[in-house]
Amino acid sequence: MAGYNAVKLALWSFIRRFRGERFSMGDARAYVSALADIFIARDGLPFVEALEEALRHARASTAGGYPRDYWEVYEEWLRLDRTRLAQDGFPSWERPEPVRERYGLAVVSLFTGAYGLDLGFEEEGYDVTVALDVSEDSLSELKANRPRIPFLLGDIKRFSTKDILEEAGLVPGEVDVVTGGPPCQPFSPAGKRRSLGDPRASALMEFIRVVREARPRAFVMEEVPGLLSARVKHVPIRERGERPPSPEEEPGSAWRVVLEELSRTGYVIKWRLLNAAWYGAPQDRTRIIVIGVRPDVRREPVFPEPEYGETPGLLGLRPYTTLAEALSGLLDPGSYAELPPKYSEYIKYVPPGGNWRQIPDELKPAAMNGALPAGGGRMGFYRRLCWFEPSPTLVTHPAMKATMLVHPWEDRPLSVREYMRLQGFPDEWRVVIGIQEAYRLFGEAVPVPLARAVARAVRDRVLMAGSH
Repeated sequence: MAGYNAVKLALWSFIRRFRGERFSMGDARAYVSALADIFIARDGLPFVEALEEALRHARASTAGGYPRDYWEVYEEWLRLDRTRLAQDGFPSWERPEPVRERYGLAVVSLFTGAYGLDLGFEEEGYDVTVALDVSEDSLSELKANRPRIPFLLGDIKRFSTKDILEEAGLVPGEVDVVTGGPPCQPFSPAGKRRSLGDPRASALMEFIRVVREARPRAFVMEEVPGLLSARVKHVPIRERGERPPSPEEEPGSAWRVVLEELSRTGYVIKWRLLNAAWYGAPQDRTRIIVIGVRPDVRREPVFPEPEYGETPGLLGLRPYTTLAEALSGLLDPGSYAELPPKYSEYIKYVPPGGNWRQIPDELKPAAMNGALPAGGGRMGFYRRLCWFEPSPTLVTHPAMKATMLVHPWEDRPLSVREYMRLQGFPDEWRVVIGIQEAYRLFGEAVPVPLARAVARAVRDRVLMAGSH
């Protein structure tokens, strides 16, 4: 592992040299990956040795900027016998074990989803006492994996706080933590700029309602970063004309309303943007984490400090966990969606770490349906993942042209089981729902390593501070 850590840090440093250059970081990533594939398939080098040789070659070839042999390398990569690409010499990596001790800390889970946030709390010694979600897929998964946890199926508005607490065997004030990620569609790019007035946005207010009535010692709420720039009210410019936007129409107005509503609970509120990769997740995934603490607990909300980074020497961090480490030893990928034939025709031209930019120029208009961006951009189009970096943020449709997450060596999207590795679920976690349903459920999950880091901080520095 030490050797791999040194190599991946050197690779990241090399690739960063091309930030803002015409030969981009993505181009450099694809070039080095193609070289490594050649050294594995042609010369039989083990994975880490192939990366070292690729880096040495790339440094020499790009001394003057653009790689002198870029097209020669690309053409040789296209001719490779990819059946000779194998995980020989892949870095080993083990999923952290759950803590053995139980602390008697009761969790009420709202908007449970795939159970990623709550699994992190469970693995840090908390007890999940009840789960609630409107999704039957969430119910099916939890009953297959945690059958003893009571599950309330339906819209949260149907359940009083008393109903929820009775299922948990608790009364107001006895809950230690309420967790949840209220649905975020109104604030995501796919939400088409819906406002806080969208009925689905009321899920946030229902979460606040349960917190206010259940009076937990703390709560942890997760949301998408898009909420930070969302508006309470969206009025298209063509309708607004030349008048300035009202306060409700300003970007960020929705987030201000959410914080105002949270503060009315009387809890001490703090929030922060946290990246799951900072805590060992093999995925670059940023989320808003809001922590509230009941005033009588007499503790401030605290957040976990980063443990991993791209430049670990500066702060004593460990290097980010990469895709190669996360998928190491996963010999059977299990079920996955098929790429549509019209996309498979073009993805074969893309080396690991690349995207539509590596498709031959004469094929790009057809591959992109004539919608070629003027500059860079559209990084998710025909995206093939890179072994020596964390995965990008997982999506719910990895086989779609604009959001592809294609395996580095195989012409297919990541499988459901590979998704679960990247989200931090254990291999023994059963999947009992369909492929598309699983992509959606697990693709939206809170990565377990991020959840564990938050759970540790809340446990040790808020709920049990001074008791150790």
